[in-house]
Amino acid sequence: MYRRYTLDEVKRKIVDALQGAGGTGLSGIELADKTGLNRMTITKYLDVMNAMGLIKKKKIGPVNVWVLESGVADIEFPINYVQVQQRLITAILAGEEETARKILLSVLNSNVDQVRILTDIIIPAANTISELYSRGRLGKTERAFLQTIMIELVNIAKFNVRAVEQKSNANALFVAGSEDRVLQAKSAAVAFQIQGWNATYVGNVEEDIDPFFDIDFQRYVSRVWSTKRGLMVICIFSSGEGSLRFLSSASRSLKGRLKGELKIAISATPELQQAAEEAYDYSAKDLLSLVEWAERQYNIAK
Repeated sequence: MYRRYTLDEVKRKIVDALQGAGGTGLSGIELADKTGLNRMTITKYLDVMNAMGLIKKKKIGPVNVWVLESGVADIEFPINYVQVQQRLITAILAGEEETARKILLSVLNSNVDQVRILTDIIIPAANTISELYSRGRLGKTERAFLQTIMIELVNIAKFNVRAVEQKSNANALFVAGSEDRVLQAKSAAVAFQIQGWNATYVGNVEEDIDPFFDIDFQRYVSRVWSTKRGLMVICIFSSGEGSLRFLSSASRSLKGRLKGELKIAISATPELQQAAEEAYDYSAKDLLSLVEWAERQYNIAK
């Protein structure tokens, strides 16, 4: 009887076979023989994995030979998140952007909890960079370079994730009030996208805040959510007291002016939470707690 394989199962079989071949690679016929997959199935999945950046094709005479891309060989399936996190951090700190990209793509295209890719792999890697900088182990230029790599990895995640199930009347807007919270805010928007929310990342507005910015911010939110109903969540990420206070106050002023039910969440240090003057409904300790809180609010509002 013909068996249908999942992508994760086929990937594991092909990766194992190519690992066993060392750096010489294997032809499609050899891979079919070693994996037990028929030639039509193996050809389809080789093309898929090649497009993912997990394997590459070399021409040796008239034969196509397949080899693993660097960064993929030691990743285990099912995914060990700690192992992948450590491998990603190592690649990033070495400035090996291409290797980091391939590592991320290999797990993004696996049958894994995609939110955990953000919470257990990308965010910890970003936190490691911040910690090394605070200890004086990284200079400003190197930190800027590594943060650029991290943002690009979040962009890769954004355009490769798949929503679990699209939610109706679930809207979320993410805004950063300081440069050091940009990656967290953007990652949160991707996490909500995975959960099926209509998620919008505004960007870092710290330099734009002036005495009239609250009017501009409220006008923007009112416009993008003018026809929306249901639950609306504004998530503010900031390590600056002034921007946190300003954005939370501006968001609070929107309550009752929209067609849906507005909730405000902040992500800030415990010391800064008071700066928001309790103009929020939830203070998130991390990305996972924010996602879980929002999901509870959505289930209540349904």
